[in-house]
Amino acid sequence: PGFMGTSGFALLDNVSVLERWEGEAARWTERTGGSVVELHAYAVADDRDRPDTQRRLLEQLHEVYPETKDARVVDARHEWRADCPLFEVGGFASRPGVRTPDPRVVLAGDLVRTGLPSALMERAATTGFQAANVLLERWGVRGQTLWSVPCAGRSAPLRAAASLA
Repeated sequence: PGFMGTSGFALLDNVSVLERWEGEAARWTERTGGSVVELHAYAVADDRDRPDTQRRLLEQLHEVYPETKDARVVDARHEWRADCPLFEVGGFASRPGVRTPDPRVVLAGDLVRTGLPSALMERAATTGFQAANVLLERWGVRGQTLWSVPCAGRSAPLRAAASLA
């Protein structure tokens, strides 16, 4: 897949295969037969050893995609930023929604509350559509229909069983 979120790894949060959607990476891949892979680790402690972190991320990539173990790394770039927001557990209700008291002002972004399951970049895009729809509605213009995966399981007996676990 072009993007995969992970769970249960100490550092690796997601893997992006950039040539699946980015032109420069796609051209490089076509020319060389290689792949452009991006590994993300969010909320890495400031004092964590960087070379060790980079080594562990690569090891965890190999756990997720065992076929990468034999791949040769021809270039590596590392960016260390503190630009991924942290939302506290239980803080959903206190986030602002798309609508504000002023009907001319709407909000969008990864901090904005929405009823659709989403996180970070996806929430920013989703609330952007929702905000545009609110404004378009005022002018009688049909907005973008948004759809999502179900927010609850499809089977009532399975939901009941899961609640007992």
